[in-house]
Amino acid sequence: MNQHIIWVLSLCFIASVSDGKELFEDASLRHGFELSAVASTKKPLTVSQIFVTHPSFKGPRWRLAQWGTRYSLVTAEEEKLPDGTRSLSNAGKTVLLHPGGLAGEGVTLRVNGGAEYPDRLRRFGEPWPHLLVEQRLRAVACSDWQSLTFHLEFFVEQCIPVRDTAQDPSLHTAQVGVFFTVHNLNKKSADFRDMIWFGLPVYDVRFGISPGHQALDIGKNDATGKFICTLSGDRFYSEPVLPGKWHTLSADLLPLLQDALDASKEHGHLTHSELKDLQFTSFNLGWEVPGSYDCAIRLRRLSLKGEASDEVPGRRR
Repeated sequence: MNQHIIWVLSLCFIASVSDGKELFEDASLRHGFELSAVASTKKPLTVSQIFVTHPSFKGPRWRLAQWGTRYSLVTAEEEKLPDGTRSLSNAGKTVLLHPGGLAGEGVTLRVNGGAEYPDRLRRFGEPWPHLLVEQRLRAVACSDWQSLTFHLEFFVEQCIPVRDTAQDPSLHTAQVGVFFTVHNLNKKSADFRDMIWFGLPVYDVRFGISPGHQALDIGKNDATGKFICTLSGDRFYSEPVLPGKWHTLSADLLPLLQDALDASKEHGHLTHSELKDLQFTSFNLGWEVPGSYDCAIRLRRLSLKGEASDEVPGRRR
C-alpha cells in the first residue's frame, strides 16, 4: 500500500441519490484507466491513459497501479482479441479488459513472478510488484447510507511458484484483497482526518480461506504506517478459495466496518471515532506479489450500491 493512495478529503460529499445508487464511477471502464508510474516517488505519478474508448474531460475514473514492477506498461501496445477483449502485455504482466469492463465480463490481471524476480527471492524491506485497479470515492459517508452492498465475482486462473527454492510464508506470497481507505471526516472529532485500511480477503496462495489480518502498514519506504484491518475469510466463504472456479464476495460493508472500527480501537487507532464519523475515500483491488509466483485472476460484476439512510434530510426510500 502506498501513501499516495490516501486522498484526505476536507469536505463530506452529500449526493441526492436514489436507493440502490451505484457508487463506483464508470465500472464499465468506457473512460479507461490512468496508468501509474512504477513507484509513488516518481513524477509524474500518472504516465499515460490506457483502454480509453470514450474520452472524458474529467479523465479516467480509475487508475491501474503498477507499483514495484520492473516492467512498466507505458510502452506496451494495445492488442484487440477476436472476442472484443483488449490487451496490454509485457514481460512482467498482462492486463485484459473484457467487454463491459469491471461491471461486465471483467478485467484479468496477470503478474509474471519469474520475470519480476529473475535471480532470487525478495528480501525484507524491498518493494514488490502490485497490479491493482483503484478509484477515489465520493458520497460514501457512512451516515448517508443504511446499507452499502459490495459485490465481486472472481476466478483465480493460476498461482504457481516459479522456482524450487523454498519461500518464507511470512515474507513471500501472492495475494489479492479488497481495500478501502476509511477516514474520519467529522471536523469536531479528535480523530479528524485520521484513517484506517479496511480490507476484505479475496485470495492468498498460503491459505484456502484467508485469515484476518490486523497490523500496521509497514515493510517498505512508502508505507502509510496506518492500521490495517482485514476481516477473516470464513465470514464470506463456505469453502476454500482455490484456482479454477468462480467465487463470489458479497456483503453489506457497514456492519463489517463497525467490526473493523472496534478492532482498531482495541489496537489504539481511531479511539475517538464512531461509525457515523467515517467515510470511504478510496478503493483498490488486485495483486500484491512479494513472492515468486506466476499468477492471474479475473474480476467481474464489481459494484458498490448504497441504500440511502432515512436520517438524511431530503432523502426518500
